[in-house]
Amino acid sequence: MDNLPKALLLDLDDTILDLYGDLEGDWLQLCHEFADHFEAVPLHALHAALLESRDWFWSDEERARRGRLDLLLARRYILLRAFARFDLPDSPLVHRMAARYNHIREEAVRPLPGAIETLQRLNTTEIRLGLITNGSSEGQRAKIERFSLAPYFDHIQIEGEFGIGKPDARVFQHALDALGVEPADAWMVGDNLDADIRGAQQVGIYAVWVDAQGSGLPDGSTVRPDMTIRSISDLLV
Repeated sequence: MDNLPKALLLDLDDTILDLYGDLEGDWLQLCHEFADHFEAVPLHALHAALLESRDWFWSDEERARRGRLDLLLARRYILLRAFARFDLPDSPLVHRMAARYNHIREEAVRPLPGAIETLQRLNTTEIRLGLITNGSSEGQRAKIERFSLAPYFDHIQIEGEFGIGKPDARVFQHALDALGVEPADAWMVGDNLDADIRGAQQVGIYAVWVDAQGSGLPDGSTVRPDMTIRSISDLLV
């Protein structure tokens, strides 16, 4: 660990916690649970429509920003857009399904292998730790509390509380100020090439990309991480 900087800024979702898991399987589970309400619609067709609607919703930067601050509303919109393909009306069922999907996703969240142990080891050092995460205060605080993450960090910064999310430069500068370090003395560690890597590099922070699947940079990506790892436990090697 001698090569590590004075401060580490860590992302939460899919860096410390496995947030996404089997997303397609979770939508399919939802379809099966509510199958009795869709006798005229083949489940495979409804599932495909939900996946298309989901991908469309999250593909737009502004929709994604609003959506991550209110996941229940975002998922309700995704359902409504999929329902429109089959001329299914808006009804209380949409809210029930969105709420159920939220619950399925929340129950699926787990710490990534070695993540908690890595935080524990880092806590035995003089390295200052900051947690920077996009999303709502309610949703992100619930995960932080559920997995008892707060004691590991000297600073926790959540988009819904700070008012601005990554990759805005002000997010990173505020975290640096809170930890009392300069950009050259900090690394940002996260899985999102735009929000975490590009965002950090624009203010001069060394950016470490978590490529959990080992799939490498997407074709056409203009972002170049300073370092690539498979998990945050690789920081200790």
